[in-house]
Amino acid sequence: LAFTGLRGSRPVRVAFQLLAIVYIGFINGDMVSQSLLVGWAQNGVAWRFAPGLVLLVAAAFLVPLTTHRQVYCHHLCPHGAIQQLIKNTVPGRGRPTSWRPRWLSRTLSLVPVGLLVWVAIVALRQLPFNLAAIEPFDAYVWRVAGWATVAIAIGGLAFSLLVPMAYCRFGCPTGAVLNYLRLQGAGDRWTRRDAAALALLGLAIGLRLLAIP
Repeated sequence: LAFTGLRGSRPVRVAFQLLAIVYIGFINGDMVSQSLLVGWAQNGVAWRFAPGLVLLVAAAFLVPLTTHRQVYCHHLCPHGAIQQLIKNTVPGRGRPTSWRPRWLSRTLSLVPVGLLVWVAIVALRQLPFNLAAIEPFDAYVWRVAGWATVAIAIGGLAFSLLVPMAYCRFGCPTGAVLNYLRLQGAGDRWTRRDAAALALLGLAIGLRLLAIP
């Protein structure tokens, strides 16, 4: 789908989205998330116990670095797939969005950056905080999901009924990281994303220095 004209076929695309939601989401429950990445960074990558998930994460990071395709967020993420399915039900889709001021969109776009700052603080200071609670992905493993992740999942989908792909655009820290890796035509120019990445790097270095006795 990512590299062929099949993505232009609505029946094929919808069938694949449903497959991603059911299998990757509710059956397998293995998704790229900040809690997963931080856990691997602190405890080691689960090469032996979850080789399929390791390959999925590798594809999520390497494909944007080597191509213009955001393969995970656009094609494999179950939460993104649900938002794509409900996107056509958004009222007034295709009309001018004067009801949503530009400053509001810019402000909301800072939410993933703020969440990444919190992730860096929790990871580097090893705070007793469950990072799964800031993303909706654990909600698909509903038997063990906490209320916070369920609330984010439901709230994000409800917001997406008003604004297409709202959670992906204004709430997902993992998507922000993967989107930063995607090759852009303006890759030789300094952007706000570069400033955010530099700020996160500075924060990480500062926290690490504070941790040194």
